Amino acid sequence: MPVTITVQEDKLLLQVSGGLTIFQAAERKPELLHVLTLAQPQVQLDLAGVDEIDTAGIQLLLLLRRELREQGRSLDIVGASPALLVAFDLLQLHERFGMEAA
Repeated sequence: MPVTITVQEDKLLLQVSGGLTIFQAAERKPELLHVLTLAQPQVQLDLAGVDEIDTAGIQLLLLLRRELREQGRSLDIVGASPALLVAFDLLQLHERFGMEAA
């Protein structure tokens, strides 16, 4: 399933559903990095529909966060699936993405 991008005034909402593993990372990368070409300063990432994520998916999220920060833009996770929370717990990434640990 593709990434859905919705423009809301000064922010973008990206909704990702399905898998975010090594098997989907290559096809999701251009979809996610497309937001780097858009002008809105705030990007919200809804990952509530992600049913599976591995380190390739985590690397993609870290890449998107880094590139947005280099542009002076923010990335906020506004929805997190149980699979994402487990991965963030395991890798201790809550703070890096501005989320509270479970």
